[in-house]
Amino acid sequence: MNSVNTPATQPATLPVAEKALLRSMFRHRSRVIPADLAATTSFKAANLVRTVLAGLGQGVIALYIPRRGEVDLTHLAEDLWQAGQTVCLPRVVLRGHPLVFNIWEPQTRLEPDALGLKAATGDEITPTVIVMPMAGYNRQGYRLGSGGGYYDHTLATLRQPVTTIGVSYTELEIPSFPAEPHDHTLSYIITGKEVIIPTLLAPEIVHTI
Repeated sequence: MNSVNTPATQPATLPVAEKALLRSMFRHRSRVIPADLAATTSFKAANLVRTVLAGLGQGVIALYIPRRGEVDLTHLAEDLWQAGQTVCLPRVVLRGHPLVFNIWEPQTRLEPDALGLKAATGDEITPTVIVMPMAGYNRQGYRLGSGGGYYDHTLATLRQPVTTIGVSYTELEIPSFPAEPHDHTLSYIITGKEVIIPTLLAPEIVHTI
């Protein structure tokens, strides 16, 4: 995974403040996205995620249960189960600690985790692919999250390679991202219109709708 060091001349608190402002702006922007656009993005993004996963082969796929303003991919789980993929969901066990992932089986109940978010109840497992929501993104692969740092903490502690897929609305692109040293670049970015393979030089769009 790639990261960008904060320049020595830049105050360490500057990216934090910029992210907080962006997070507030983009959270509002995502919550006023019209219902028809949200539904269309959900459908198209799921198709693109499905295409990327097909190219990766069998694995353990971590999805997520969306909160308000996040792209809903939960309907993708049924397709993955039918394809023989193992599906899991993240769980917050302790605030500020890395996520754990529990297997999500068909027709099984979900329960609240330490933050009250819906989580699966199956055995713990390590994913090979993590599909995660984004409050915003840029084409160099950086993800604006919800502010808890859970995915960053998790990626820093995983002991095996993992493919990361960030999912967002096209409208939430951030042209200039205030990257910090702990920020990881994603393997793929998927919106309702395209799949992007980020690099620090020139992003390659591999599929568009």
